[in-house]
Amino acid sequence: MANGQVVLVTTEPLGGGPPVRSVFFVAEGDPIKAAAIIAAMMAPNERVEAYGLLPEAAVKALGLKPGDFTHG
Repeated sequence: MANGQVVLVTTEPLGGGPPVRSVFFVAEGDPIKAAAIIAAMMAPNERVEAYGLLPEAAVKALGLKPGDFTHG
């Protein structure tokens, strides 16, 4: 197992108001690939960005296998 990525999703509410942020933990070391895994299931009004490194120990503690993710 290797390091993963923390991915931040920012949702712009369709009816206005402040953005809503969600965090995902992805078992993918490459930030571009990690963001793409999450972006594949997001709506057009959601912005996805790799936020930072998720240490290997955290990936293991979350029980993630390569390519898996969980919502934080």
